[in-house]
Amino acid sequence: MKKTYMIILDGAADRPIKELGNITPLEKAHTPALDYLAKNSKQTMITIIDDEICPESDSGAMALLSYDPLKYYPGRGTLEGLGTGFIPSNCSYASFRVNFASYNKEENILDRRTKRGLSDEELSALAESISNNINLKDLYDVEFKLLAFAHHRGILCLYSDKIELSGNVSNTDPGFKKNGYFGYPVNNYNPVPERCVPLDDTNSAKITAELVNAFQDRANEILRNHEVNKKRIESGKLPSNYLLIRDGGGVPQEFPKFQDKFGLTLSMYGQLPAECAIANLIGGTFNYSKGLDLQIDKDFLESAEKKFVKDESDVVFIHLKGPDEPGHDALPLKKVEAIEIIDKYFISNFIKDMAEDDIVIVTCDHSTPCELGIHSTDCVPLLIYSKKLESDNKDKFCENDASKGTLEINKAIEIIPYIKEKLM
Repeated sequence: MKKTYMIILDGAADRPIKELGNITPLEKAHTPALDYLAKNSKQTMITIIDDEICPESDSGAMALLSYDPLKYYPGRGTLEGLGTGFIPSNCSYASFRVNFASYNKEENILDRRTKRGLSDEELSALAESISNNINLKDLYDVEFKLLAFAHHRGILCLYSDKIELSGNVSNTDPGFKKNGYFGYPVNNYNPVPERCVPLDDTNSAKITAELVNAFQDRANEILRNHEVNKKRIESGKLPSNYLLIRDGGGVPQEFPKFQDKFGLTLSMYGQLPAECAIANLIGGTFNYSKGLDLQIDKDFLESAEKKFVKDESDVVFIHLKGPDEPGHDALPLKKVEAIEIIDKYFISNFIKDMAEDDIVIVTCDHSTPCELGIHSTDCVPLLIYSKKLESDNKDKFCENDASKGTLEINKAIEIIPYIKEKLM
């Protein structure tokens, strides 16, 4: 059977940027390997979810694998909790994403990510103190687990076998709002942490909101007085003195298995616990492919390509993080560099190793425009390479060429059905 390879360039899609001569990073980048695929493939621009829901990498991956997030998405907090394997079974729970942030109330300054500057040792010490010194039993018969990782991030799970909990509550992070179980970034937000409120009239949502507020208050008191933060202040660094809680989710519905749905086996390579959860929910195999800084390390990319191309599943999906962070940091030249490095050390090697009958998909899980510094609902380019497809003969994999392509796909959820029906 033909193999299908999905290469996802995280956040690579963008808007024309003055600094780059009013073209996008994908247009600006020197990408001979992607150019080869473009000249021998069809392209188009696709919507990841819809015009209103801004994709994250998890909901984007779900859509690209043809599981409609509008139907199946259970919340990022749930997916990250399931992906790390620390959500207890046989209980009610609400799971959340957490940011270890820095807040100066007097000067009205909120740094949602503490400049990504916490060391692993500092983050671990802060999380351990919170876990060891908070008890919620004076409020309800509820336990919690806290996991911290990746410089400033964490997962919080509230759980109980006695009380019903709900993830349908608001964020305390003012930089993200909720639309159902989807979180979406806010431009020009008021830099003041918010209180959690229930988003429906259920008792479970009211109890969960009360618990989130109590947990945040108690955690913040611990953080303010922690030795780690005293030392950070003394050395002129921002203290990590505030916990922001967002993207709550609850127990997910049952997903149809990928092999039952398409008759194909699936492997996923990624960095996110949420992606691991998606793979488990749909019956795929997950492989952590976390690399070095921004995933633009030569050795990592070459090693990842070898594992990717040798994988024995029918559909092999890889998520390459490199272009996304420069988009968040409004660094278009760094974004160009990340795209070029992926092209040189991953795409070019993959083209040499792929088989003649392989199907290749290159796209993005979302757009991260440098002018915004956050994800957007913008359409992203999609390229499909196959011997069965007559080429558009476009020069590059980029927004401009893709917008002139003839590939008959409009949304991410249509990709796998198209491959199955037209190319296999």
